[in-house]
Amino acid sequence: MIRGFLLLSIGASLFASSDYVPFSKFSKEKQVEYNFIKIEKNSNEKIPEVKKIKKTQIRNYKKANEANLIKKSQIRKQISQNTVNIKNSEAIKEYKKENILNDNTKITNNTFIKDIKITPKLSYMHVSSSIEDEDTDKTHEIIPEISFTYKNHTLKADYFNVNRKLLNSFNYDTDWYRLIYLHKIENLNVGLGFNSLKLELSLLGISDKNSEKFPTFEFHMKNNRDRFLVEYGGFYGKNSDEIKSAYEYYLNLGYKIFNNDNLIFNLGYKNRTVDYDNTKLEFKGPTVGISTSF
Repeated sequence: MIRGFLLLSIGASLFASSDYVPFSKFSKEKQVEYNFIKIEKNSNEKIPEVKKIKKTQIRNYKKANEANLIKKSQIRKQISQNTVNIKNSEAIKEYKKENILNDNTKITNNTFIKDIKITPKLSYMHVSSSIEDEDTDKTHEIIPEISFTYKNHTLKADYFNVNRKLLNSFNYDTDWYRLIYLHKIENLNVGLGFNSLKLELSLLGISDKNSEKFPTFEFHMKNNRDRFLVEYGGFYGKNSDEIKSAYEYYLNLGYKIFNNDNLIFNLGYKNRTVDYDNTKLEFKGPTVGISTSF
């Protein structure tokens, strides 16, 4: 009862006040301003602010005309021409030429040096010699070798010398030079050799000196496993004069002292025989050697 009275009193006082304005008297803009209603989005309704923005004049923009286009084209053409002139200038050409040559020379030199391998080898041989199957005293000989390898190509040279005196005053002295070319096919090396054999035979102070040159066919094999190396092969040759036949066969077992092929210790056996003027000379025996590569 009391609550109803209070509500009626408040309503009467508000109605009687001169400042009171009914809700229905508010315009739509005021209703929005006082948050009595929410704005309903209508794509068709144009907001006044937007109208003002659309009516605002954008600053003057110069349209491209023929004079401006010709001027820009001339500027671009001049820049392009200057660039071509710079590229084609003699100084630039000379600079490029020198640098390209230097770069190519460096690459070629580095590749060439990297592909070259030099392998010297020194072997000791305990030689058993025989002439016409007659044995002589054993000798101790040093056999030097050297090879130059470039990719699959090898040039190799060695020297073999035996100087021995027999019990019946028969002496012989041999100097055997060899130069061979080998081509590598996987683990096989084949090629040709050039041999120069100087042989001096003497009996009771009477000597006979001869020098023969003849080709040989070369056949050499090499197999690797871990630090172990096996080499075997030989050669065969003759000429139409005094050398009826000349041949060699050998076997080498190598051990890589380090974990590479820069230092190899070798043990093996070699037999080299020549039939000279119907006189057979045979040199055979075990070998011990050492080789390196760099």
